[in-house]
Amino acid sequence: MKKRMEAYLRVLCEEIGARPTGSEANRTAVEYVCEELKRSGLRISKQEFDCMDWSKEEGTLTVEKHKIPIAPAPYSLPCDLQGELICVHSLEELRTAPISGKIVVLCDALASEPLMPKSFIFWNPDEHKEIISLLENSGVKAVLTVSLSKECLLPVIEDGDFTVPCAMVLPEHVPLLCTGSLASLTLNTVRRPAKAANILAAYGSGKQKICLSAHIDTQPGTPGALDNASGVAVLLAVAAKLSGRELPCQIEFVLFNGEDYYSTPGEMLYLNTSLTHPDEYLCAFNIDGAGVKGKHTAYSFYECPQNLMESLTDLALKTGDFEQIEPWPQGDHTLFSFSGIPAIAITSEGIFELTDHVLHTESDTLEWIDREKLEVLVDFLLDAICKIA
Repeated sequence: MKKRMEAYLRVLCEEIGARPTGSEANRTAVEYVCEELKRSGLRISKQEFDCMDWSKEEGTLTVEKHKIPIAPAPYSLPCDLQGELICVHSLEELRTAPISGKIVVLCDALASEPLMPKSFIFWNPDEHKEIISLLENSGVKAVLTVSLSKECLLPVIEDGDFTVPCAMVLPEHVPLLCTGSLASLTLNTVRRPAKAANILAAYGSGKQKICLSAHIDTQPGTPGALDNASGVAVLLAVAAKLSGRELPCQIEFVLFNGEDYYSTPGEMLYLNTSLTHPDEYLCAFNIDGAGVKGKHTAYSFYECPQNLMESLTDLALKTGDFEQIEPWPQGDHTLFSFSGIPAIAITSEGIFELTDHVLHTESDTLEWIDREKLEVLVDFLLDAICKIA
C-alpha cells in the first residue's frame, strides 16, 4: 500500500503537476485516475462539461516611471492600456467615486476578503454583488486589487465572468499607487473554450449508497499536493482495498472537477444530475487537505444524525490521531449537506493556517504530506464503510 500511495501522489503532483480545470494536464489527471479505478474493478463514467482554459504570462504595471510587480488575477481578461489611477477604500466611496475611464485600485475594506464569483450560488453576499456590479457597469478601464497576503499575491477577484481586466499588487507597493497618477497596464492572458469532466465510479450494488469524494483539479501554477492530490490518492487507495469485499450497499466514488475553479461547474453538474434522489445516500465523506505533517486528521459533521456521529467519533478515538473540529462551509461536502445528505468532511487540523503561503501556491508540494497519515485514513474510511453499511 505504501508504494501504491507514493505512486499516486508522485504522478499527480510531479509527473502531471498543476491541473487546473480545462487544461491538458487536468485531462491527463482524469484519464490516469480512471485507469486506476478500472484496475480496482470499479464501474466508471464521466460527466463532461464546458469550461475555460486560462493561461497567462507576467503582466506589467508602470506608474509615473515606477515599475511595480503585479500578476494578472486568475481568469482575468487581457489588456494593454493607460489610465489615471483612483484608490477606493470602501463600498460607500465606490458608490460615488468618479471611476469611469480610470484604473481602480481596491484598498482596505474593499480588499479585505475574496469577492465571490458572480455564478457562485452557495454563498454570495449582496455587498459582493454590488461591488462587482459597480466595477462592471461604471466604465472602469481596469481594476487593481491589493493582495490578501503580504507574502504572496492572493486574489480578491477570481472570476472568469468578470468583464474588467484585473491584476494583483502587494500591500508594500500601495504607496506608489496614488490617485491621479498616470499608469500603464499590460496583462498577457488568454481565455480558451475547453472541456473537463467529473469522474464517477461505483463499487458493488444495492439501492443505498455511501459516497466518497475529493476534487481532482488545482489552482493554476500549484502542484496541489494538499489541495488535493492527497484526497484523490486516498480515494484510489480505498478503491484498491475494497476489491473482493461484499457489501450490502453501493460505494460511490466522485472525483469532482472544478472545486478550485471560479464557477464550480463540475459540482453544479453533479448537484443537478446525480443528487436528485438524496434518500438513496446513507452518507458522504469528502476528503480535502488531508495528511499535513505534524497535524491531526480533522473531521466535522453536517446534517448527520446522532447515532452516525457517535459511531464515527468512537471509531476516530479508537484509530487515534483524529480530532473533531467545528464545521466549515468551504468544500464539496456542502453539496451533500445542502441536499439533506449526512456529510463528513475530512481535512487536517489547522489547514486554514496554510492558506496564505501554501495552499493555491507553488509551495503546495509533497514535502507537506505524511504518507502514514493517509494510510491510516484509508483504513479509517474502510472501517467506517463497514460500520455504516
